[in-house]
Amino acid sequence: MEAFEEAAKIGCDGFELDVFRLRCGTLVVFHGDGDDHDPGYLEPYCGVGGNILDLDYEQVKRLRLIPNNQIFACPSYMLETSTIPTLNEVLEFAKIAKMHVKIELKGPGTELPCLDLVERMGMVDQCSFSSFFHDRIHAIRIMRPDQNPDGSYVYRTGALYNQPPEDFVQQCLRIGASEVHLKYDTCTKERVEAIHAAGMDTMAWFRGPMGMIEDATYKYLDVGNEDETMYETVMRSGVRSMCINKPQTLLNNLWLIGKQQQILL
Repeated sequence: MEAFEEAAKIGCDGFELDVFRLRCGTLVVFHGDGDDHDPGYLEPYCGVGGNILDLDYEQVKRLRLIPNNQIFACPSYMLETSTIPTLNEVLEFAKIAKMHVKIELKGPGTELPCLDLVERMGMVDQCSFSSFFHDRIHAIRIMRPDQNPDGSYVYRTGALYNQPPEDFVQQCLRIGASEVHLKYDTCTKERVEAIHAAGMDTMAWFRGPMGMIEDATYKYLDVGNEDETMYETVMRSGVRSMCINKPQTLLNNLWLIGKQQQILL
């Protein structure tokens, strides 16, 4: 919660989060260990074995984040009082702060419960749904095909890609995606223009803090680790929003931000 509050304080337009559905049905906001296709492991984050999917909310409330400089970019003292929040708690804050929330459907069975919660809270205009599992956002589209007068979808969905295949635009159109979320170093001008020409919006997502250190150290030596040079390079692709780790760097260099760019934490 402290990170989301800080994002609001410094002037971000919104934030992205990962959602899991616990075995009791509660929706929680958590990243966890593992990859995009097998996420939610606890050990390096909380010092206990297992997966968050196997717990109920009473067990999750007792979990505490542990210092781990391979995962957390913040100082260890900031973890001492941090807990794993429910999606309801985070959305209550975002509604008051008037921030956009990109909800990544990380765990299985999150589509309908997340949709129901967003609707109950009257936050359809403030939220969008995304996933690497495109059947999950396709399910959202099947349940909610509503369109605005201009033809855009009322319920916004984003198809996430690590490395987009050649036919990614056609894939996204087939599942009714309203946005395409590309990994920052796959945002070419040609891809972004093709997405916009197909009537969809774009977002560049950056790896976590430790992953970005790795990329800046070993892969991209002509730019810094999410410095203004890296941000400017990605912006040149024409992408309309960016989900980044260092929003303050971008906000300190407002000359970089065009009218179409949105900043997310």
